[in-house]
Amino acid sequence: MGLAIHERDGQRKEMGGRSVYWLQTPQQTGGHYSSVCTVVYDPGARAKPAHAHDNGEETIFVLSGTGKVKVGADVFGLEPGVSVLFPQGVPHMVWNTGDIPLHIVCFYGPAPAAIEYTYYEDFDFDEFLGQGDGDGPQP
Repeated sequence: MGLAIHERDGQRKEMGGRSVYWLQTPQQTGGHYSSVCTVVYDPGARAKPAHAHDNGEETIFVLSGTGKVKVGADVFGLEPGVSVLFPQGVPHMVWNTGDIPLHIVCFYGPAPAAIEYTYYEDFDFDEFLGQGDGDGPQP
């Protein structure tokens, strides 16, 4: 059972423009109430498709970089030090709008239910609505 772990040793998963490092899951720690990962978004990358957590919630904290996050109908700016709650059942997505990687920490609770997702293919930032997946934002 690993109660402490460095990000470089986390279970890594590549997800199209972003790298996810699972640091704490019930399987890794034996914990019952939370899971933690970090995500590094390449410049221009966004979490596509958007998703919601039907059985829990997620909180993110920005370590470095800049971007935007869309939570339901609300859009917020991201910069180091910002924390955002993704309430249970509310679609959300992150977009790195900067020139350097956007590095965030994601906290999920309760674990493992909060890391079960419902996906929303048509949910996106206004800049991308009506465009193909590979296209950039509208001018």
